Amino acid sequence: MPSIVDVAKRAGVSVTTVSRVINDNPHRVNPETRKRILQVAEELNFKPSSLARALVSDQSCIIGVVVGDITDPYFSTIVRGISDVALEHGYLPMTCNSDRVPDLELHYVQMLRNYHVDGIIFAGGGLTDTSYLEEMQGLLMSRRKRAIPIVTLGRHLFNAPQVNIDNTGATREITDYLIGLGHQRIGFIAGPSVLTTSALRLEGYKQSLEVHGIPYNPELVIESDFTYESGFQIGECLLQLKPSPTAVLGSNDMTAIGCLTFLNTRGIKVPGEISVAGFDDIAATQYTNPPLSTIHVPMRDLGITGMKQLLRLIESEESVETMYILPHSLVIRASCAAPSDVVPSL
Repeated sequence: MPSIVDVAKRAGVSVTTVSRVINDNPHRVNPETRKRILQVAEELNFKPSSLARALVSDQSCIIGVVVGDITDPYFSTIVRGISDVALEHGYLPMTCNSDRVPDLELHYVQMLRNYHVDGIIFAGGGLTDTSYLEEMQGLLMSRRKRAIPIVTLGRHLFNAPQVNIDNTGATREITDYLIGLGHQRIGFIAGPSVLTTSALRLEGYKQSLEVHGIPYNPELVIESDFTYESGFQIGECLLQLKPSPTAVLGSNDMTAIGCLTFLNTRGIKVPGEISVAGFDDIAATQYTNPPLSTIHVPMRDLGITGMKQLLRLIESEESVETMYILPHSLVIRASCAAPSDVVPSL
């Protein structure tokens, strides 16, 4: 590949002069010299390095997007919203899959900083590890005398503008719905304990039980890793309890679908013997057997709004809302009904 040195040699000018022309530096260059440099660059098919430009200008037109699990449709839908807005404004999103591992997330943020990204979006809930939080705050602040513009699409424990939904209120709403159908013994598939979102959704479940005078029973709450596989396994665990729950609420759709699949494979009728509900309203919930009742989270709108908020910080340094809450809604489908007298059994 031709270099800037090759262009300078053929044009008979200094590397500095070529750099000024290629990077649209405001320093004046003779029009004839500029024309000759651009002609040579075209002849040599010279393409300036985006990274080199970033090192000089401190602007890369790259947006870092940190997600917990890109294979989860929740995150892929959010990233689609981010990408649509980023492309429209000339930015390239760079997605990093952290697997919710503190050291890996710190590693990715360090790499994004080295690439001089113009901003970072943290999609999903925040990690609660204290040493991670201290190191992350330092990484985000130490960039050439200014902090990296960041927006979070969930609650994080470091200082940043947040775009989110009311996770606690939404979980309370769907738990209220199950209790309103007559369920008193509701299993809850909790999210990973390292995440703020998991705690917020568990709190909504507890609040609903308390309002309705139903004692909280920790044996009905089992932690998952937000995956289909863990939902399948937890479905089996909940059905082994005596008495077994009459309804199961997954703190995301993937775990709820895993539980629903387990029940179907064991011939347990849903919702005839047990009701199942989820949270997020990913596309697959419409096609499960039966279709899954859930909380609709405007995932693509989260990405769109988060990217727009980040652009405000990057391009105009305007202040943005510290908390931007998008509406959620309860989606009632065929997976929930009043409890029957039939006792599910394995």
